Amino acid sequence: MKRITERTADSKTHPSMEKSALSQNLAHQNLMQIHLRRSEKDKIEPVLSPLEELKKTVWNKSACSGCRACISICPADALAYDLGRNHPYQVLPCVDCMACLDSCPRMPANNQNFIPSQVLGHYKVIQNARSKMKHKHFQNGGAVTGLLAAALEEELIDCALVMARDSWSQEPQPRVVYNAKDLDKCTGSKYTNNAILEPINDIAKGARSIALVGTPCSVQAVGLIRKSSNEFAAKIAQKVRFVVGLFCFEAYDNSLISEVSRLIGMPPWRFDKMNMSEGKMDIRLRDGSHRVIPLQDLAGHAKPGCKGCADFTAKLSDISAGSIGSAPGMTTIIVRTVEGLGLFNIAEEMGFLEVADGVNVEAIKKAGQLKLAKNGI
Repeated sequence: MKRITERTADSKTHPSMEKSALSQNLAHQNLMQIHLRRSEKDKIEPVLSPLEELKKTVWNKSACSGCRACISICPADALAYDLGRNHPYQVLPCVDCMACLDSCPRMPANNQNFIPSQVLGHYKVIQNARSKMKHKHFQNGGAVTGLLAAALEEELIDCALVMARDSWSQEPQPRVVYNAKDLDKCTGSKYTNNAILEPINDIAKGARSIALVGTPCSVQAVGLIRKSSNEFAAKIAQKVRFVVGLFCFEAYDNSLISEVSRLIGMPPWRFDKMNMSEGKMDIRLRDGSHRVIPLQDLAGHAKPGCKGCADFTAKLSDISAGSIGSAPGMTTIIVRTVEGLGLFNIAEEMGFLEVADGVNVEAIKKAGQLKLAKNGI
């Protein structure tokens, strides 16, 4: 009995035995960790509906651009838009058609369609242009109005889908224009609410051909819709004849107007025109006077989803337009497709546009790179 006790005591204190036990214990722990990792890896995740996938991947990450493509393309009318949260929300059951996922420019799977490093993108022609029509609220030459007027007057389209402005509240809203004379009511820049796509499904039911004007996120959505094989996307894509994209650094949420009103001490219905350039917002009032606000004072009202945008010049459009790089009083026009070139040539030949060379391409590239740097892309 004594010998057994002594051997037991010896074994408890022998260094080699302690080392062996420790090694076995570590090996066991490592094995358990491997099994746990395998278990986590092999764990079956619940299948998400398309709307749940959008919510998880885009909406909950504040990545939504607010383009409303998912709302417009949904055959079940399952979505509505929350202006406060800057993203859609579900109101009716999802039918699992996947059209919303195909059209969302913020879904990671769709990002391969956009190459950030190429600010200009593919193009055929870059020129200055200005509308030969005279209107009060033309922005930087009014070339977009000239293009749409040509398309309507020459019966290339049934209607144009543009953003108009409520003269009382200054809030932008989509408007369908059937007559070129009504384009004057829609001129000028709008910096909030890019809801241009929200009514397009209803419009497409009664129109054969549509021209659409939108910011890069809306243009990206239409580009994805055009490429999609989804049957609900195809119904819209076949009706969109021309897409005119606008240069865009960032957009603002709906609180912008009230903040501008507060800063200049004037109610919105006193505003006549707003223009952003060179780091400031210039507000022209109805009496002809001006108020200026540094853009840094409005930075807190930029849409969170704009931080994920890598497109300054709306590269998936047929024609892009903007003020950067243009000659004084003119618009920079980037013609990208055969269809866009056809419209541009008709607008010039029929006297709707005045065209000139001399666009400062480097200025456009610089602005685009600045946007990429700002967004950390």
